Amino acid sequence: MDPKTQQTIDLLKELISFDTSNLPGNERPCAEYMEKLLKDAGFRTKVQVLPDHPDRANVIAAIGNEQGKSLIYNGHIDVVPAGEGWSSDPFTARIADGKVYGRGACDMKGGVACMASAALALVKEGFSFENGQLILLFVCDEELHDMGLKHYIASPDFVKADYGVISEATDGHFCLAHRGVARYKLSILGVSCHAAIPEKGVNAMTNAGYALLELEKLAESLKDRTNDILPPPSLAPTVIKGGMKDNIVPDIIDIQIDRRMLPGETVESCMQEIVDVLDELKKRRSVFDYRIEPYVRLNAGYVSRDSEIVKICNTVYRDTFGKEPVNTYFDAGNDQNFLVDAGVPTLVFGPGSLSRAHTVDEFVPISDLEENTIFFYELAKKLLG
Repeated sequence: MDPKTQQTIDLLKELISFDTSNLPGNERPCAEYMEKLLKDAGFRTKVQVLPDHPDRANVIAAIGNEQGKSLIYNGHIDVVPAGEGWSSDPFTARIADGKVYGRGACDMKGGVACMASAALALVKEGFSFENGQLILLFVCDEELHDMGLKHYIASPDFVKADYGVISEATDGHFCLAHRGVARYKLSILGVSCHAAIPEKGVNAMTNAGYALLELEKLAESLKDRTNDILPPPSLAPTVIKGGMKDNIVPDIIDIQIDRRMLPGETVESCMQEIVDVLDELKKRRSVFDYRIEPYVRLNAGYVSRDSEIVKICNTVYRDTFGKEPVNTYFDAGNDQNFLVDAGVPTLVFGPGSLSRAHTVDEFVPISDLEENTIFFYELAKKLLG
């Protein structure tokens, strides 16, 4: 086995041993472990503790020429809760059948281990970093509120790097984009009364039925919108709640709406489309009324196929492995959009499969760890040497 791969496995085992389940997170001990490891290897390091969250922290480690190009290797060190039903302790890494098992093995401590191991190998070999600096940025709270990366970008430590890579589980494909997500609480209003005399009130449930039909038409119209990488946007009502008692006409029905966004769409523009169709309904149905407010917002992430980061990554992959890279999109949300919006062209590439993330007996294939470690090693050499 390549020494870099063994180092990745050993580091991944250590990372899995830290229970960084979010909530509560408690990423600080893991961040401090990484900080010591990288500082001892010669990196300029800092543990960024989040204000008002003393147990939650990012770790930043940089090495090389600060006057040259900058490359950010980013990942998150929090994980989702393990839950029940595991074949072994989820926070003790288990190796079997060519895989590493444990919570976070693929989402995404495997990717973090690959990036850190590649960087450590470069330092051990005396790589000069004469043309630029490598910044390892491992953050907290990606699984819930993205507090870690938001804090880094807003801090004086932020470097508007020339390139960025996030090592989420992508099956070894280059993911150039992900759809954004907006979620809204839509309250359909009525007037309550006794169910025996429904004509004395306005049934919010009936109004909700009309609203859902209009939202279905809007959702269908979104299928015509296109992007060079991403699938069309979507709209789906996902939760409906209401009613007080089986003999009372309800005066309010709450509907939650999930809206997936393309680059260029915003929480506000998508909400306006919903408002427009509901206002038209209100004109046709005098007893219809509603309120709407957003409660989740995550912009789409996107770098074009023609961008420098994509071209370089494709070239390095092709030259290193002798096969064609796959350029596609990431199905789920991730932190790409924050870095892109901050001016850092960033794509997503990492070991493991998204289908294994958040599952019982989560694992990452060792072959994926090997390929990704080699890629991160070669990419840094190409860009910074």
